[in-house]
Amino acid sequence: MDGVKISAWPREELGKGFAGRLRKEGFVPGVLYGPGIEGSISLKFKNMELEKAIHGHSGSNVLLNLDIDGKDSKTVMVKSLVRHPVADTLQHVDVINVRMDKIVTVDVPVSLTGKCVGVTLGGIIQQESRTIAVECLPADIPDNIEIDTTNLNIGEIIHVSDVVAPKGIKIVEDGSHTIVLISAPAAEEEKTAEEAEAELEESFKDKSEGAEDKEGKEEKKD
Repeated sequence: MDGVKISAWPREELGKGFAGRLRKEGFVPGVLYGPGIEGSISLKFKNMELEKAIHGHSGSNVLLNLDIDGKDSKTVMVKSLVRHPVADTLQHVDVINVRMDKIVTVDVPVSLTGKCVGVTLGGIIQQESRTIAVECLPADIPDNIEIDTTNLNIGEIIHVSDVVAPKGIKIVEDGSHTIVLISAPAAEEEKTAEEAEAELEESFKDKSEGAEDKEGKEEKKD
């Protein structure tokens, strides 16, 4: 995964008021920490530049070649993003310093490919997991892991243990976790219809027995 160039500047003033003014000026307040960083460094990023850097990439997995005020450079990854709950604009970002020679653990998006045979037969594809946890060097982080569903039939499942990891990638997700399955709604509908029919027959039976009991009581009364 190639790094994306991005700039940041130190910020000394902290607090909600100052952060609000930064956002109005087109900046996003953030913090840098991690290996080689003593404590943390408060930074500000250009909103548009940061959005462009992470857009189309695997979120927090994108490597950023961070230039700090033209005086220092770091290779970092986005650790967390805070967005406005309504406007969806960036409110805050945490970035972590990474060493290119040290293995990291990240969640990689799952991408399903192929025209599933089970779907052509009327089944419904259900993706249970959207990411897979992997270990690898930062430069080897894939944008996604592709899973071919072409031969997946109705009732069949692909677990994490069925996934073949790309070269240089170690999957550390629980192998029993389900990635995708093909359900059979037609069979479920048929079962539901049979159950409804059985309940209807039972209802008729109850009514019939009730009528017979009532008739017997009336005969005894006469």
